Amino acid sequence: MRKKIYSKIKNFLPYFNEFGFKEGYRLYKKLSSSDLDNIQVYGIKHPISLRKNEKSDLEVFKQVFIEKQYMPYQYKNPKIIIDAGGNVGLFSVLMKNNFPDAKFITIEPDYDNFLMAEKNLKNYSDVKVLNKGVWSKDVKLKIINEDASKWGIQVIEDNENGKIEAISINTIIKENNFDRIDLLKMDIEGSEKEVFSKNYEDWLPKVKILVIELHDSMQKDTSRIFFETLNKTWPHYHLVVSGENLVIENLSI
Repeated sequence: MRKKIYSKIKNFLPYFNEFGFKEGYRLYKKLSSSDLDNIQVYGIKHPISLRKNEKSDLEVFKQVFIEKQYMPYQYKNPKIIIDAGGNVGLFSVLMKNNFPDAKFITIEPDYDNFLMAEKNLKNYSDVKVLNKGVWSKDVKLKIINEDASKWGIQVIEDNENGKIEAISINTIIKENNFDRIDLLKMDIEGSEKEVFSKNYEDWLPKVKILVIELHDSMQKDTSRIFFETLNKTWPHYHLVVSGENLVIENLSI
């Protein structure tokens, strides 16, 4: 009995530390229930919905709103934000609430995740949600791990059998007439190796801040290729670690 109480207190503490007792306990109880629809988060304008049978949703929620792995104060009033690997849209929700005038493009290849992202972002203006993958060029992709959790889906290029449309950062910039990208968040489960391997010469110099999770466990040599490309393209940059992410500022623009 004592261990059970201790466990509950331990699990509640991060919510208390972030939101105080009243708001923290309300949110903790809501997330501990079977009803994960219409979750009210202090400071977030519109309610959030998660899937009760998809554990990764709750883990992403904790990363974004409890562990604060994405800290808005370190970004300098971005106007154009791209969320590559948007999952259920929680990063975009957080940033839209902090930068309401920014234009967003949220990209998510998994259809179920995409539908949840649309639901969580439907009440915000200037947000496009695309059911696509991010690649070095516009191709078709195929999922290679159908049984993976919804936040660990990996893809390969397959123009014959692939069912997922992929879009390049170059195409996003051209289609939306962007001069630059103020903030590019990328969590694409190993596909970053392909994105930073080729066709980066035009778009990467236009990125001011890059927030990226590297997945060497999924794609060998991902970090090596990423930093080789970054060092060739950005002469000066500043890097910090935030949770599982690297936050890198391009000091040349």
